[in-house]
Amino acid sequence: MDKRLIKKLSKRVKYLRKQFGYTQDDLSFLSDIPRSTLGNIETAKNDITFTKINKLAKAFKMSLSEFLNF
Repeated sequence: MDKRLIKKLSKRVKYLRKQFGYTQDDLSFLSDIPRSTLGNIETAKNDITFTKINKLAKAFKMSLSEFLNF
């Protein structure tokens, strides 16, 4: 995945998490993604799979298009 896109997505996840008032532990529970993985996503240290993107969208109760609207 393009590094610029990964950075945009990482900022989006962190922004939404804070807007929803979630901690990384909260989001980890809601998305079934390990907290350490979420930390890596938020700091753009890892590529993110489509499966994880879909889990995050569901955790925020958003469609994929809403979630990826950045």
